[in-house]
Amino acid sequence: MKKKLLRRYYKLLGKLAHSYIHKHNPQVIGINGSVGKTSCRMIIYQTLQQFLPNKKIYTSPKNFNGELGLSLSIFQIEKREPNIICFFTTLSKLIRKRLFWSKPYDIILLEYGIDRPGEMDFLLTITKPQIGIFTAIDSVHSEQFGNPAEIAREEVKMLKNTSEIWFLNANDAYAIQLKDLLHIDYLTYQTEGHDIKADIYFKDELFSLVDFKGGVGVQFNLRIKEKKYNIRTNILGKANYGYIWLWLAIAGILDYQYARAASTPENPLLRNGSHQQLELNYKLQPGRLSVFQWIENSVIIDSTYNASPLSVRKIINTAHNIKTQLFPQRKILLVLGDMRELGDLTEREHRMIAGYVSQVADHVILVGKYMTDYLADELEKVGYDKTKIDKFYDATIAGKHIQKMLKESGDECLVVCKWSQNTIFLEEAVKHFLLNPEDHKELTRQSDRWLNKKKEYFS
Repeated sequence: MKKKLLRRYYKLLGKLAHSYIHKHNPQVIGINGSVGKTSCRMIIYQTLQQFLPNKKIYTSPKNFNGELGLSLSIFQIEKREPNIICFFTTLSKLIRKRLFWSKPYDIILLEYGIDRPGEMDFLLTITKPQIGIFTAIDSVHSEQFGNPAEIAREEVKMLKNTSEIWFLNANDAYAIQLKDLLHIDYLTYQTEGHDIKADIYFKDELFSLVDFKGGVGVQFNLRIKEKKYNIRTNILGKANYGYIWLWLAIAGILDYQYARAASTPENPLLRNGSHQQLELNYKLQPGRLSVFQWIENSVIIDSTYNASPLSVRKIINTAHNIKTQLFPQRKILLVLGDMRELGDLTEREHRMIAGYVSQVADHVILVGKYMTDYLADELEKVGYDKTKIDKFYDATIAGKHIQKMLKESGDECLVVCKWSQNTIFLEEAVKHFLLNPEDHKELTRQSDRWLNKKKEYFS
């Protein structure tokens, strides 16, 4: 009964959101895929704000997507609580906005997130994007779908309903298979930094220390057909470099459209084909490749928001590259928690990352049943020293152990944290060895609701 009521509620909000979009007719940029959506969305949003200053641009600051989140994003509702009072106050706000508000934005970026078959069909009844971006498919959500191929079949629906142009990740096998299924213009981009056939690519990743607190920056060369850019930024990860070029391409498309409509000159930054240098600084999302200074002068790469097999492999690769260029003498300490929602692929996917872990990690801290059962066993099978593996079921106990280990050894380490959300809360382990307690607020899931939930869980 409760599920039926929720479905009716979501459907009602969806109709209001559809009517709202139809009334104001903004440019809709849709982002989908099973990994990387939020990072992609926030990078594009923050850079479009800088380079299209005369346009009102919006995206939800929250990780709002799916049946409820898409409607809330459209109405710029940025807070929700799972109770009946919030349901009614939210509905009231949406009705008032639909009836009385003027146009709220010219461009909106929406995350088409799905976690069950058929959900994309509902999201597309709310609104269909003019510009579509496909990130990548991974095993995450296989618990609901069965396998990545089924996920891809659901995700492709958004691209089939995109009206103007779409962007495909050339490093994703599922994305490349879609090219012959779609019948509008497209461009391909890469997210791994090596030579492949793509319209936009980057190379020459070079890390640097940017402040005394251990902050890490990066520069790389980016090419969009005839346009060349040298990018300097504070955001790490090769997939993110690919998303940075997306905003350049999208900004160029939108700037041309707006300039043509208004008979005004185009943005010279986006018009010229000569080599240009750009400094791009972003407000990083908590738990998505943030860098902090830790006790004993160690450096942390915090990616505790969520995890999938693909994202775990990528952060291990990033950590290895940072170590090679900046900290060749430091040890890498990998802190890994369970990857969730993998269904029948759970054991296989946890075992398959053993090769990546064994080649990079000097010491491994594993938290959760899947990591301690499957990855630990596989590491021993591939010859990894079992005395370098520590296993825990409680993130706070793991955090205290790491704190003690760093203090006693005196080693300056590069500490990398990655896990899926739900029940482990690895970010609480991070708190035990951050050098500056004020950095606690920069970790993921630090709202009062989450802190109360975690307090109850750990007690």
